[in-house]
Amino acid sequence: MDCEARCMTSMTADEDNICFLVGTNNIKNDKNQVNKLFMDPEASRLMSKSFRHPAGEVRAIAAHPTKSNLLATCTADFSSLGGTHSITIWNIEEDKRTLETVSRLPTDPVMSCLEWEPTSMRCATMTPFTPEVQLLDMENEPKSIQNLKIPLQNEEDEMFSVRWSPHFDGNMLGVTTGRTALCFDCRTENDYLKVKDAHPHRAISMDFNPNLQHVIATSGDDGYVRIWDTRSPSSALMSLHPHAHWVWSVRFHPVHDQLLLTGGSDASVVLSCAQSVSSEQQKEFRDDDEEEEEEEDFVEKLQDGQLERIDEHEDSVYACAWSSADPWTFASLSYDGRMIVSNVSRKHKYALMQL
Repeated sequence: MDCEARCMTSMTADEDNICFLVGTNNIKNDKNQVNKLFMDPEASRLMSKSFRHPAGEVRAIAAHPTKSNLLATCTADFSSLGGTHSITIWNIEEDKRTLETVSRLPTDPVMSCLEWEPTSMRCATMTPFTPEVQLLDMENEPKSIQNLKIPLQNEEDEMFSVRWSPHFDGNMLGVTTGRTALCFDCRTENDYLKVKDAHPHRAISMDFNPNLQHVIATSGDDGYVRIWDTRSPSSALMSLHPHAHWVWSVRFHPVHDQLLLTGGSDASVVLSCAQSVSSEQQKEFRDDDEEEEEEEDFVEKLQDGQLERIDEHEDSVYACAWSSADPWTFASLSYDGRMIVSNVSRKHKYALMQL
């Protein structure tokens, strides 16, 4: 990308092509773009299409769960005094290389996070310095339908991230604020699970295990990633130390939950393994109880800890994401606008698939 960028998402509606969306946040409004990056299946190389983003900086971006031509952005336009902010739904005009405004919801202040929930078609959004998460109905146009008040451990705590759980019919929402990670049931606002002091200073990002509904991962400014059972949050199930600085993004693999993808401000992307606290480990325990030991070919199993490390970025890595089309492909984005698409190594892939 030609500009600075901090937000990226996989195009979940496109299940046939490896495709990601990136939004830039340059202070010069006329330079900002939404970039669609995709793999050319014939040439096996990364291709890009850029679309001018006429609403200024892209502070957050979300792809429509079922329609590949629609996306939403949190915008910040400072061309006028005080600036204007909004959440806007766009239609991607591929032939014209433009973004057409579908609908727009003005916001004050600027929102810094946007997460689209595929089951209910709601979006969760927030701003760092207001202790609440706003839920939007995105069916036709952005419309506020619920505000979740977030209990702060300290008044000065910032809001860092929101994340929908793939479980509980789209009603569980995760939030990181200050040192704490919270999990809310949106149907009962006061009912939440709390991981207090998940990290010593700031809990920055979190994700839900796709196979174990009570397990989450958090990352912090201490360089650690921790895995928790929210039913017993007094101590972490596992602590990993993949980075030397802030960990801006943590993502479970969409199928094999022993894999964790992280990006940090040490300019690194790390693929880690948490085999011993994964759903696969629980399955192994059940198999041991049900079956007698038999002679079989040796299959190498992955060990806990770092599997792969990518040090090709030159700036802080703010976002990482798994491809919706190919579960062995992932992308990472650094602040200087560099995006790298990588694959899980064949060795680790075969170990996971028990081949």
